[in-house]
Amino acid sequence: MIEAAEQLKVLQQLGRTYRAFMSAYEKEVGHCLPRWKVMLHLYNKHEPCPQKQLGDASHMDPGALSRQLVTLEALGWIARSTDQQDKRITNVSLTQQGKQQVEQSLPRRVAFIERTLGDLPEEQLRQLMDSLLQLETRFNATAKQQATPEDTPA
Repeated sequence: MIEAAEQLKVLQQLGRTYRAFMSAYEKEVGHCLPRWKVMLHLYNKHEPCPQKQLGDASHMDPGALSRQLVTLEALGWIARSTDQQDKRITNVSLTQQGKQQVEQSLPRRVAFIERTLGDLPEEQLRQLMDSLLQLETRFNATAKQQATPEDTPA
């Protein structure tokens, strides 16, 4: 069994690796990952997407998604509109400028992924994915256990 100090080093390394990834991704692809996830989902959808569905698809809480949408709208890359069938729903779509941004960034994204993961053995990637999924499950379980009554909706 690895000592607690060594386990802590693993978690600290995970944090450093995540921050390095986010920085390199933004530099190479030209967009921060949360913004990119929103744009790519809209690009692949080919039609307006309800904001709630967009948040679910991009794994963002409503506040984080809203901040991304405000930025994207200010850049002229998305448009938001009220759904004609249900006025409570806000639909989001890429503008032509937004589509162009995605199309310009897609080759850089592919190159980034190939450069960073392309030469890793398949078995090593599978093991890494398995380990990361296991950690995510444990982190989520811990977060749920630690939730206080005021943290959970009534």
